[in-house]
Order: sequence, then C-alpha cells, then structure tokens
Amino acid sequence: MANTRELRRRIKSVKSTAQITKAMQMVAATKMKRAQSQALNGRPYSFNLGYALGKLLPLVEVASHPLLRGNQSKTSGVLLFTTDKSLCGALNTNLFRLITSSDLLSSSPNFYTVGKKGRNFIARTGGNLLADFENSDIVSFRQAVQLSKLVMDSFLKGEIGSAYVIYPHFGSTLRQEAVKVKLLPIEYSELEEAAREGANNSEFIFEPDSAGLLDYVLVHFVRIKIYQSLLETKASEHSARMMAMQNATDKALELVDDLNLTYNQTRQDLITKELLEITTAMVAME
Repeated sequence: MANTRELRRRIKSVKSTAQITKAMQMVAATKMKRAQSQALNGRPYSFNLGYALGKLLPLVEVASHPLLRGNQSKTSGVLLFTTDKSLCGALNTNLFRLITSSDLLSSSPNFYTVGKKGRNFIARTGGNLLADFENSDIVSFRQAVQLSKLVMDSFLKGEIGSAYVIYPHFGSTLRQEAVKVKLLPIEYSELEEAAREGANNSEFIFEPDSAGLLDYVLVHFVRIKIYQSLLETKASEHSARMMAMQNATDKALELVDDLNLTYNQTRQDLITKELLEITTAMVAME
C-alpha cells in the first residue's frame, strides 16, 4: 500500500493536470464557437453555387470543358486535411483509417496535405507527397486558391485523372465524420442533384453569356469546395479538442477522488495501528 506522502504527491500532480486540461478546454471552446460559425455560414453559399452551376450546365456544351470531361490518367490526387497538433481525440485517426480502407492507395495517389499530422502519416506510409501546408488557426480563401491551382494544374496537364479531398466533416460538437469528396472531374450528376434540391420558380440570367461564364464558375466551384472543407476541418478540430480536454479533466477529477479515498483509508489505518501500539505498550507496562 502506498504511503501518505506518495499519495499526497500523486494527488497534487493529478490536480495540476486537471487544471491544465481545463484551461485547454476553455481555449478550444472559445476557438470552436468562431470556427463553427464560419463553417455553418459557409454551407448555404456552397450549396447555392452548386445550384447555380447546375442551372448553367444545360445551357452549354458540357464536354467542351476539361474540368468536366476528364482525362486518361489513372493516378489520383488527394487533398488531405488534418491538424497540426494532437490532443483532439480520434479525429486524425479516423481520416487515416478512411484512406487505408478505401481503394485510393491502389492507384499510388499524389498527396497534398494540410496539417503536420497528415504529412507525417503520408511520409510514414511511403506515400507520394507533392506539397504540404501548415494548418493555421485562421482559414483564408487564399489558401484554398493555392490548393485548387495545384490540383487543377495537375489535372489539366494529365498528371492525375481524378482529385479527391479527405477531411473531417463537422456534424456537431460531439460528432465529426471523416469523409471523401470528389473534386475533379466535376460530376455533372452531383450538380443536377443540387439543382433539383434547390428547385424553385426563380430564373437565372447569365451575363455576359453562358459559355463565357462557365470557366470562371467551374474554377470558383472547386475553390469553394476546398475552402468549405478547410472551414469544416477547423470546426471539427476545435470541437474534438474541446471534448477530448473535457473528458481528460473529468477523468483527472475522478482519479483525484479515488486517490483522496485511498489517502484517507491509508491515514486511518496508520492512526489505528499507532493506537494499537500505544494500547499494547500501556498494557505491557501494567
């Protein structure tokens, strides 16, 4: 049985750990509110852009644009969005599990990673890492433009025949789901579905003309999908970290309670033992 000095030391240590995880939980909660707001506010724009593009495509020759037509390359390009830091539960592990369980690795894909955890995973598994970016706290549209240019240039040159983005989709504070979304070639069926879901009596007027607008809208559509994925990743990261730190704090406090109980029992046993020794000594002296 541990002595009282050792138990006091352990109780003090666990209490310090609980204070640290509680502080990290509060920081993550503050960042989470802003990130969640950005992710949720960006969804209507992303949906409406897909809806508008779905209305535009029937007016033009779909096969005329390379982002819709595709090429003959068998290599895939994968944008992998992870975190820079740990302490966010199984968020990154679920993304890695999705990659290993899918058929992407069979085509020796080219990876473009955002976040140190994703970069380390690709390097550790021997994947073909072409570019790596830091996952900063502030998500900028400029980063989405850079990523989209890398992917679209490779696609248009025929270096990759398809492109995907893998990221943690923000469902709620308690649920973040690892998803794989196809970026290129842009699926016409996906846009048709968006047009049906957003069906209403509104009419679109495309200026200067449908064909001239197509190139800009398609490129912007890819950029927005990447940008929204970055926002979802950041919201998922802070949510997962807040919950992980909350669970760690709760476990630490439970451990403190258990250690306090053990400490009191040990101290009581020592006092009882000392009383017995004193009583025995007094009886022996009589």
